[in-house]
Amino acid sequence: MSNPRKSTQITVSSVLVIIVIALWNAFMGNSANTPATQPADVATEVPADASSSDTAPIDNTDATAVPTNTKKKPTAVKPTVAKPAPATNGSLAADSGFDVKTDGFSFENYGNDTGISNLKANDIRRMFGDKVCTKIKNSTCTLTSPARQWMKEINAAMDGGHCEGMSVTSLHMFHKIVDPNTFGAPTTNDLSFDGNTKLQEEIAYWWATQTTEPTISSTITGKPSDVLKLISASLNQGKDASVFYDLGIYMADGSGGHAVTPVSITDLGNGKYGLNIYDNNWPNELRTINVDIKAEHWSYQASQNPKQADSLYSGDTLEITPSNQRLVPQACDFCGSKGTKSSLKSSARKSTFILRASSKSRSTKKIKASKKGSTLFVTPDGKRIGYLNGKIINEITGATIRVFKSAPTVWDNRGMPIISIPEGIAVTLKIASDPTYNYHISAFGDGKVVKVSNLSVSDTKASELNFGSTIKSVKIKSSVKTKSSIFVGDEVTVKNKDTSTQFSNVEISADGVADVTSDDTTDQYSISGNIDGNFGLDVVQTDDAGSVAFSNAAVKMLKGATMSFSVDAVNQDGSALAVNVDKNGDGSTDQQVTLTDSASTAATDSITSDVLPADQVDANP
Repeated sequence: MSNPRKSTQITVSSVLVIIVIALWNAFMGNSANTPATQPADVATEVPADASSSDTAPIDNTDATAVPTNTKKKPTAVKPTVAKPAPATNGSLAADSGFDVKTDGFSFENYGNDTGISNLKANDIRRMFGDKVCTKIKNSTCTLTSPARQWMKEINAAMDGGHCEGMSVTSLHMFHKIVDPNTFGAPTTNDLSFDGNTKLQEEIAYWWATQTTEPTISSTITGKPSDVLKLISASLNQGKDASVFYDLGIYMADGSGGHAVTPVSITDLGNGKYGLNIYDNNWPNELRTINVDIKAEHWSYQASQNPKQADSLYSGDTLEITPSNQRLVPQACDFCGSKGTKSSLKSSARKSTFILRASSKSRSTKKIKASKKGSTLFVTPDGKRIGYLNGKIINEITGATIRVFKSAPTVWDNRGMPIISIPEGIAVTLKIASDPTYNYHISAFGDGKVVKVSNLSVSDTKASELNFGSTIKSVKIKSSVKTKSSIFVGDEVTVKNKDTSTQFSNVEISADGVADVTSDDTTDQYSISGNIDGNFGLDVVQTDDAGSVAFSNAAVKMLKGATMSFSVDAVNQDGSALAVNVDKNGDGSTDQQVTLTDSASTAATDSITSDVLPADQVDANP
């Protein structure tokens, strides 16, 4: 079966890549003489179901260039000493010297089990720079509210497995970019896992780079014959390879992303090859992907998580990601453009959406998510990106949708792809999906984050979340009764403070509306709509001097009214908060209510950890 992700083939213009492929035509035979290509598929910035001359860059790095942050000198392509390969009826055609029993981890791939340590605040600072910190004290970063929420969502997505991080970390140790001695042993295989939080956080760090630029744009997707040539050229340079790759594989329907490490290639004859790999689901075991370059097809029996049954992975394209672009500072598309905090030009800025689902049942029994229904971001002119009846679609020019290498199925409780849409394009998220799950949607853009948690939905009638053209507000039109929380974080307010505001347990009637807005010029927040009962309100402001918090767990909401307040009023712990009430929606204040601070910091923590700064809450979700 072919991969369903529609694409436009784009030929690589790099002369070097052509030369590399020409050198390896003798290895591959005469079945393919064209250079590797990167289809403009769901990971590129081209509409997935429309032809376009727009191209997304691939990694054109010179194969003789030294990767950033390394001191290795480039070496000529040369064969290495052959070692046994799984296939007994073929000859070894390429080999890096990577030994799965020495250079692979001795422990298997894992999720977010109890005691696992993932990204921490200083890891986010390492990845993006100081701009993600509200303050830095004693070399410890207090993350901005968007950066903190991004970290939490990325950490949560790792519950499906850490395969990408394990594949990349083992590669970096093999190529002497990362020293295993730093983590407690002279070889990768000797490293202990239990209690080794430093190693776990390193694995989480490299896992996260699959979601960031320029790593995403450096990914190469192409025909198996072309990709195999690039892998072969790299493998035969051994440990001194200046360009080396991890390999991404997917099920035929594009789901079940899994990452493995290419080790060697066996020529089985008649256009068939064994791509031997270190698969982190099977420690100390050399495994093989079957590749037929005449049919331009590959297959592999595996799973994206060792706790799950094997499934058939297959397709007519392979995906490789060079490590060069992982080693440079990553672009922060959730950092703001105010002052010096911008890391992207305005023309390149995007709004990024991360979506998760979790079972409503407290049972530990896994409930398989249904692929029925749809989860789509829709523009005012009807262009869509997301899932429709279990299939990925992308009709928005410049938008991308990328499957996490660990998220197994559509709307599984371990997550779904990360979606980015050019800033300035208004979108409404329409969800009609499996009602046995709660849904969590985090939207990031220009220094802000808006998160809707615990949204109940129907599988027949879509609920709608309107984010507009910039990320700072959300209007929820719910098709069913739901009790959700709405969080808004702003890294730089009018008074240069980071602000986190959460409306907790907001009960929205069936076919009702809840509308939360914020104003950049006044730091005014408001909430209105068909809201039943009371809700919680938490506000935390953080600057170089520290943090101050306000919390009230029982704010009475008058149905149909609009309540507004200024977060600047929270200037010390214990502050009261004046709230203006517009009862009839005419824009004027009919009543003013004073809310008292009814909880200590500890109590605020129990209400929601989202509003607290990273130096107070730096645990994994």
